[in-house]
Amino acid sequence: MVKKKEWEDFMAVGRVPSGMRHDILASWKRSVRHAVADRTRAPIVNEDELEGRRMRARRLGSAARNALNRAGSLLIGTRDILLLSDDAGVVIDAVGDPHTLARARENHLHTGGRWIEEAIGTNAIGTALHLGLPTLIQEAEHFCEAIQRWNCAATPITDPATGRILGVIDISWPGEIRQSNALALSSALALQMETELTLMLDHERGVLLEHSHVRRMHHGRGPMLILDRNGANVFATDDLAHMSDDIDLGDLRSRLPSLINQPAGQIGEALAECLPGADVEVITNRDDPIGVLIALRSSRLRAAAARPAGMELSQIASAGDTSAELCAQARRLAETGISILIEGETGTGKSFLAEAIHAASALSNEPFEMIDCARLTEETLRDYVTPDHHRARVGTLCLNSPGATPATLQKLLLTLVEKVVAQGGRIIALSARSLYDEMRENNFRSDLYYRIAGARLHITPLRERPAEIAQLLRQIVRSHAAENGRRELRFLPGAMAVLKSYAWPGNLLEMRNLVTALDALSPTGLIEERTLPREFREPTRRNGRETLRDVERAGILDALEAEDGNLSRVAKRLGIARSTLYLKLDSYGIATRRKT
Repeated sequence: MVKKKEWEDFMAVGRVPSGMRHDILASWKRSVRHAVADRTRAPIVNEDELEGRRMRARRLGSAARNALNRAGSLLIGTRDILLLSDDAGVVIDAVGDPHTLARARENHLHTGGRWIEEAIGTNAIGTALHLGLPTLIQEAEHFCEAIQRWNCAATPITDPATGRILGVIDISWPGEIRQSNALALSSALALQMETELTLMLDHERGVLLEHSHVRRMHHGRGPMLILDRNGANVFATDDLAHMSDDIDLGDLRSRLPSLINQPAGQIGEALAECLPGADVEVITNRDDPIGVLIALRSSRLRAAAARPAGMELSQIASAGDTSAELCAQARRLAETGISILIEGETGTGKSFLAEAIHAASALSNEPFEMIDCARLTEETLRDYVTPDHHRARVGTLCLNSPGATPATLQKLLLTLVEKVVAQGGRIIALSARSLYDEMRENNFRSDLYYRIAGARLHITPLRERPAEIAQLLRQIVRSHAAENGRRELRFLPGAMAVLKSYAWPGNLLEMRNLVTALDALSPTGLIEERTLPREFREPTRRNGRETLRDVERAGILDALEAEDGNLSRVAKRLGIARSTLYLKLDSYGIATRRKT
């Protein structure tokens, strides 16, 4: 063990102590470069960052919980403390002798302290992280003099599936006390935690496998892949090889381990960027993400390949007069190279219209790439504008929510837009709020606005085009059934009347969610009014005054029109007796020639 005088000689003239361990000497040399010799305590993170780190390391915390709970009581009176750090050397949990814990606070040897070598020089946690090996550091072997009052033994905790270091378990005690088995105990605790991690992974893979069976039971037998948190296969359909032609599984597998501890929504968004043509579902267990399901929309891809350019616009236009007028404008704009700003409420189908415009344009064989501007950073933007950016060909660059771009980055976004246009590409921007108003209020650069808003298209919300609701619902039902290998839902007249009168605040997104939920929950696929979620059946409708009586009256009028006044067929269409229909006609004051 290094003596204090030997440390002083090294600090004064660089003399290396004889017989010094090579790993300690190498750490001292690294510490010299970090210029940390005068530090008396480790840096400490604030409470918000500490909670964030605990959240990201929650799987490590779960694996260590039993060991820490047992040790917390066993170490009382021993002068020992037990510290758990994450993979960045930040202590996220600490238990042990209360007196020692209180003394350790003077050096920030407690929760929140950051013990990497770059921050506090040679120490057991930081050096174990650097070496990836169990490490014992005693008294003067610490590089910073103020830390030499401690002895520490630390062992990295590695993920059994990947070998990646997840954190460190450290035993620390006052320097004046001698212990011979601390490093062995630290290693044993790390092994116990790694065993717990293995059991947790086995349980998670069982949950994922069960999810695959449920998914195939409800959604058919299309191409599907389930990966665990490490990117390893849990389940794959026989046609996975066909699926691999359409998605980059290598990129997915490499990104997943670093994303899996993020919130489920962020994981799905990040993976969706590299998986065009596939549906990504983040699978959770007790709200913790444990893996992902990738389902290839093979039927949609084959259909898209078979139909001519611009067919997507025709499909949108078939919903009704309002959509047809919008698509006629979009088709004319698609034939030009002008930048297009598509505005409309959330869920109105802005991204679908953007892809349809791209498919109808001369750039249809070039890439269509979408950027979520709310998630842009200076680093990612600069990566986009560099000459060697991965985009080898220029097609359509779609900017989602450009108004959410931080003011400090809008100039750089303008540079990217100008680069794409200069190379012959096209810009389509999507916004749920008026960018013109944002510009007028000085929240959005005017030069950037006029670059991306060469022409403007506005998608009307569903509540303002009730005549299109039934057709749009039928389109979504057919699309959902084809993509998932399911039978099509059928809506009884009462249910359809309710849906046609509903305000649809979430627009098409809400409609798609409803179809997916009804498909999963309905054993027969036959949807009655009482089958619909409660919010659809509430008395108040679009204008705040319309009641369920109004809904029923509208449904009867629609049926009369559809059946040309033939009351027998109207009653059959509505699923009621003809005598009941007569009573309802009288109740609602509907005069009609009663055909039989």
